[in-house]
Amino acid sequence: MTNTNLSKKKSISAVLVNCFLLCFTLSVQNSFAADKLATIEQQIKTARGAQNQQTKQQKLLEKLVANAEKKTAVTTLKVQQTEETIQLKSSHLKQLIKQTASLEEDKIKQQKLLEQQLISSYMTGQSDLIKLILNQEDISKIIRAKSYYQYLNKARLESINALYETQQRLVKNKSAQADSLLALTELYEKQKASEKTLVEQSAERGKALRELNQDLNYQNALLAQLGDQAKNLKEKLKKQSEARQERELAAKKAKTLKKRQAKSEQRTYSSIAKQLGKLNWPIQGEVLSEFGSRRSGQVTWKGITIEANEGEKVRAVASGRVLFAGYFKGYGMVIALDHSDGYISLYGYNQTLLQKTGDIVLQGNAIALAGHSGGQDNNSLYFELSHKGTAEDPRHWLKKKYN
Repeated sequence: MTNTNLSKKKSISAVLVNCFLLCFTLSVQNSFAADKLATIEQQIKTARGAQNQQTKQQKLLEKLVANAEKKTAVTTLKVQQTEETIQLKSSHLKQLIKQTASLEEDKIKQQKLLEQQLISSYMTGQSDLIKLILNQEDISKIIRAKSYYQYLNKARLESINALYETQQRLVKNKSAQADSLLALTELYEKQKASEKTLVEQSAERGKALRELNQDLNYQNALLAQLGDQAKNLKEKLKKQSEARQERELAAKKAKTLKKRQAKSEQRTYSSIAKQLGKLNWPIQGEVLSEFGSRRSGQVTWKGITIEANEGEKVRAVASGRVLFAGYFKGYGMVIALDHSDGYISLYGYNQTLLQKTGDIVLQGNAIALAGHSGGQDNNSLYFELSHKGTAEDPRHWLKKKYN
């Protein structure tokens, strides 16, 4: 082999390696951007949920405030009516006071009249009636004298009864005045307490409504900001996808040149294109999440998650070159193999990586030890298989039963 041919082969190999690295870098960047976009979309969903809840609370508070205002209007009307009632009762009280004064005057007059009758009775005495009867020979005069004294006694009795009734009326009037005053006082206190309660409730609900409006304004601003971020990420993903396609095209051209120049050479590893449904499983275990199933929000799984024991060996499903070996956000310790022709397999959540970038591994070689890195709760393996940047269902490539 001439130095020129060797130099060309090295140059083409370098181009292929660079293309693979660029494609993997773009894949990693796309994965990062996709994860970030998924996170933002989840944040948007959460913010919208909070916004909807706050909107419901806002409507409830507005309803409560409206009810409070209606009750305040009713209470204000009642206060006005009470004030009118107080005025009427005050007028009635004045009338009672006048009546009391009039009754007091009647009482005094009746007391004086009774005093005069008592004095007259005392001065005259009952003996006058006896003397008058004994000295009169005319029976008609005797009857008239007797009637006169009976009339005087009856008048005295009526005066006493009138005085008693007057005193009773005074007592009732005073009691009515006291009851009226007490009723007015109680009514006034109730109205004031109700008014105070309504004012406090209106103030509290008004404050809560203002705070809720502030929260809603914040949520609206947050949603606008997240919407801009999501839009920028989508544009970035679109540009990265276009750049990846351009690099894949360049890699494809480089591969074509390499195949033409290396037909006589044995390939270090073979493509898996003809091994559909024949690949061994990277690890034995139950499938915990299927390809295409919902992951979070609108994000779906691009691979499958397989149950594993901590420290269990993870094996390459096919021969290939290690494109990436290291930590990957959300997937923990990751190793990615290039199987040529655009086929890449990815193994995540590992505890330890047994290969490094650039290593050549054969089908069935141990490449990592299973674990739960990347923030996983349980030991498992995340396995993904893609062709030219498009994820495919690993079950279509793996054997139906574990080996």
